[in-house]
Amino acid sequence: LINLLKFLMSNETVLLAKHNIFTLALMVVNLFNMFITYGDTFLPTPSSYDELYYEIIRMHQNFDNLYSMVLRLSTNAGQWKEPASKVTHALVNIRAIINHFNPKIESYAAVNHISQLSEEQVLEVVRANYDTLTLKLQDGLDQYERYSEQHKEAAFFKDLVRSISINVRRNLAFNTLSQEVLLKEFSTIS
Repeated sequence: LINLLKFLMSNETVLLAKHNIFTLALMVVNLFNMFITYGDTFLPTPSSYDELYYEIIRMHQNFDNLYSMVLRLSTNAGQWKEPASKVTHALVNIRAIINHFNPKIESYAAVNHISQLSEEQVLEVVRANYDTLTLKLQDGLDQYERYSEQHKEAAFFKDLVRSISINVRRNLAFNTLSQEVLLKEFSTIS
């Protein structure tokens, strides 16, 4: 899911010209919110919940970048203002986790004179500081759309895959041509 967000951010200009990427970003962020809010009831072990927080903290730069992107687009008066602001509001808990635990992790590292904390040390800090974390209950996490074989996002992914294959075919044909020219040149050398 985080890699999907990274993909959306790295291809923001190209994708925004054709699609509303904020719908997909909002779905991904809402999945994280569902796990943050209700994960303790359905994750297999309590440590899975801790590991979720660990991954959010570890990958905080991606969430920070997403927040910067949606904040930038939600403050402009363009067509993406409303969908971008929905993602901004949905990121509240993820940002709360990052902003709550990062100073505690840095403090733990400074007190113990450690430059790089291990996963277990970060998990220890997370477990010790749940009680001071304040999260906001997100609206609509308990509501869902019925599953459908044909998703409304199918058109988005179909266009995306088509665009990628066209680009690959162009580049592949160009590279093949270059290889043929090189092979002919090498065959005439002897």
